[in-house]
Amino acid sequence: MSEQNYDHQMKKLRRDLAFTRGVCIITSILTLLLLCGGGYLFLRMQGILENVQPILEQAAEVDIENVNETLWQLRTMLDTVDLDHAVETMEQAVATLDELDIDALNSAIEGLDTTELSEALGNLNDAVESLQRVEASIGAVFGR
Repeated sequence: MSEQNYDHQMKKLRRDLAFTRGVCIITSILTLLLLCGGGYLFLRMQGILENVQPILEQAAEVDIENVNETLWQLRTMLDTVDLDHAVETMEQAVATLDELDIDALNSAIEGLDTTELSEALGNLNDAVESLQRVEASIGAVFGR
């Protein structure tokens, strides 16, 4: 009976050993996969860091006090804007545009000689530039 007991104990120990060996192999494979995943994440983070580093350097060079001052000035300017007046002006513009006869404008534009119109606008621009030069010359003479 002791031999049967011995054989039975050996079979049980072999099964336990096979189970333990299987668990060790699975644990080793999982550990290896975790290490590979960690290495992959490390390489990806290095690539991201290479892309982000110049941006971080530029952000570090920004003069925060100057940005804050500019934002404060912008806020002050926006506080002085009369939104009710702006809305009223927009409503007037919409009303004026609603009154326009688009078809009449299109037919008038179709009948225009665009070459003549372009020349007239060019002459007008030249005249405006001449007047600005004369104004600058007069201003220089009178010390303005």
